[in-house]
Amino acid sequence: MIRVNITAEGFSEERFIEEILRPHLLAFGVYVEVRKILTNRKLKKRGGMPSYEKVKNDIKQWIKESPGVWHTTMIDLYGLKNDFPGYSTTSHMRYDSRAAEIERQFGESIDFHKFIPYIQLHEYEALLFSDPDKMEEWLGLYNDIPKGCFRDIRDGFESAEQINDSKQTAPSKRIESIVGKDNYSKVDDGVLILKEIGLEKIRKECPHFDDWLIRLENLGTTGNDPEEE
Repeated sequence: MIRVNITAEGFSEERFIEEILRPHLLAFGVYVEVRKILTNRKLKKRGGMPSYEKVKNDIKQWIKESPGVWHTTMIDLYGLKNDFPGYSTTSHMRYDSRAAEIERQFGESIDFHKFIPYIQLHEYEALLFSDPDKMEEWLGLYNDIPKGCFRDIRDGFESAEQINDSKQTAPSKRIESIVGKDNYSKVDDGVLILKEIGLEKIRKECPHFDDWLIRLENLGTTGNDPEEE
């Protein structure tokens, strides 16, 4: 059994990994542990996006505790601090190329042979737009929302992952603008909708996410990351 430690940005990603990714990867011989980013050492608070130095120190500490284990991340591109490796210098790049370059520089910064950096495009909620009809079905149960509202958003982009990253247009902000901030739970609604959608559909609609998941699956087959061979 191959072990993988995943550093997740927040509660939503943590629950997604625990309830959806962990059972899936177990079938490939990969056992996943997940913990949120340490944001306040004194208060032992985890969850959120602090400065890169804090992110780096937290990952490095976990690597020090488990040097024989593979390590990876699930961190949103939306909300990264300016000091994150490559964040400022890649702002002119297309979204997928930008994420790949940030991951490359992130990996160089961590500098550990069993570290697989992953940056979520553009945030966790982009995965929900893999099936906007399921979103409407679920979020329309208790909210009066326009028919086809999530489909209209999704159809404006090449992929769910391309839905952009400003304070008004990030995937979560678009959801909240339709149903209201108090009527959408990032943790509860998010994971329930993703369970309804299923990993097969998510992977088809989110190629960057799919590439990451393939790398994790392959660890169980070979014990190595094929991209590093």
